[in-house]
Amino acid sequence: MYTFLVLHLLSLFLFSLCRAFVPQTKIDNHPLPFVATKQLASSKEEWTGDFDGFVGDDNTSLSDFLAESRLGRNRDLTAVQTRLFSLGEDLIINDFVGNLGFDEVTDWEYYYDENEKEGVNDRRVVESNPFDQSMPKRTRISSGSVVRVFRAELVGRLGATISSRGLDRRILIKEYSGDLALQLASNEQVAISRLQSQLMEKEKIKGAIEGSWIQCASSRTVLTRKDDAHVGDLLKMLSLSPFLGILGQVNLAEIDDMDPNDFYRALGVRPPKPKSIWIVFEYTGLNTIASYTSMPPEKRRAKQPPKKNFFGSFIPPKPLPPFRERANFIIKGIMKESLSALATLHEAGIVHRSLGRNSFVLSSPSQNKAESSSIYFTRISGLVVKLSDLGFAGLLEDSTKDQAFNSRARSFGLSFRAGDTSLTTTNFAMAEDLHALGFVFLGLLLVSLANLPDANAPMPATDEDTIQKLLNEIFKLDFQAFREYVEAEDVWENLVLLLDEKDGAGWIVLESLFKAREKVAENKNMPRIVTARGLLSNPFFK
Repeated sequence: MYTFLVLHLLSLFLFSLCRAFVPQTKIDNHPLPFVATKQLASSKEEWTGDFDGFVGDDNTSLSDFLAESRLGRNRDLTAVQTRLFSLGEDLIINDFVGNLGFDEVTDWEYYYDENEKEGVNDRRVVESNPFDQSMPKRTRISSGSVVRVFRAELVGRLGATISSRGLDRRILIKEYSGDLALQLASNEQVAISRLQSQLMEKEKIKGAIEGSWIQCASSRTVLTRKDDAHVGDLLKMLSLSPFLGILGQVNLAEIDDMDPNDFYRALGVRPPKPKSIWIVFEYTGLNTIASYTSMPPEKRRAKQPPKKNFFGSFIPPKPLPPFRERANFIIKGIMKESLSALATLHEAGIVHRSLGRNSFVLSSPSQNKAESSSIYFTRISGLVVKLSDLGFAGLLEDSTKDQAFNSRARSFGLSFRAGDTSLTTTNFAMAEDLHALGFVFLGLLLVSLANLPDANAPMPATDEDTIQKLLNEIFKLDFQAFREYVEAEDVWENLVLLLDEKDGAGWIVLESLFKAREKVAENKNMPRIVTARGLLSNPFFK
């Protein structure tokens, strides 16, 4: 007689900004520090379709890489965790933006245990009935509000310093309160401080490297002018960085005596809870790939605010840019910069572990941060993509300390022990991010390059759960079959032709992302490191 058991395979976390954004992103929650600085692969390599970028030719190279990572494990050259700003003197809060939360998404697999003998693991996977609600393939649980987001502005001497350099004085503040949120804040500070420290080294900023930035930040009340100058230098370097930068924290001890009613009257929300942390981020706008793909371009066009001509008559919205022009912006702009941002993260030895459409902020180097997310905007030089929401990020070398990570690896035939550090563990950790990026890219393409005849035309579902069901449950990652499904929809006719070009380069990119974990399992004995940077060599991005 067979015993029916349930195996919990995948537990992922999705960030969402409840007011301004939509639910998104994947992965596991484990408090990890941060990591290394070493380039894993060169974008100049020839594309082979197999993520062939690698460091060295054996596991010794990987050990050297991770050893160098540990040397800078807790660096904070830009004083992210030291600098405290004063409310009123350094910054003022303009308005409340919304709440951040996350979804816990669980993918389930069902099996019969065919051999109950001790030490024998012989399980036969069975397909669940899609109409049986007691055997779901995927469940989703929302965390509710975890982080509050405010829009603010640098003022006083600091604001004047920033303005004198032609920089944006606007900032974003995230409030973390409660044990879970404080752990997210710690993870984010550690990861970003590591990335910013590497930026200082790359730009050879002597003062930061020698520690004077931290000294000034820790004595900000005395060395205000010097620290203000450092904040200005940091903002300038962050303006074109591929990640959302942190400037410091708000000194909440200064508002302990504030009347809670004053805070509520000013912003319409409750004051900070005790032991909360307010982290100050650079301002890059509030538009993400999630908002960019909230609806197809034709529907967004129909919702444009009405305009009038000289005689007071309403003018219909102008037509969308040509398909090729929009496709070039999406592929060589949004997708390429997003992939490059993830490559930067991995090359720093950090895995994101909660990637989704909300993880990528679409910004601009101009003061109008929203211009690049317009349906009419197609100038790649005016686009800046920022990787954000690193609350669940962790070190590559610490991946196997997370039992859920090891459980997911077992479902691909990989066996890791807690604390293992190997080429395969590194590959699988990065492959999970690449797999999650596949959902982001496919959703972006299906929505933003859909060719609707008019704004009232129906649009097939393109949310992440639907894509997951199509690819995993229906087509079993058979991309030829999936291509036929997409081709059957008239709204995606031009998209299919685009993905077919250059010997199907677009489909190869998508398949490589979605099958990244399978590729790691298949090549577990081969001395190669899977990289996002290597994928940038695909002709699809040329």
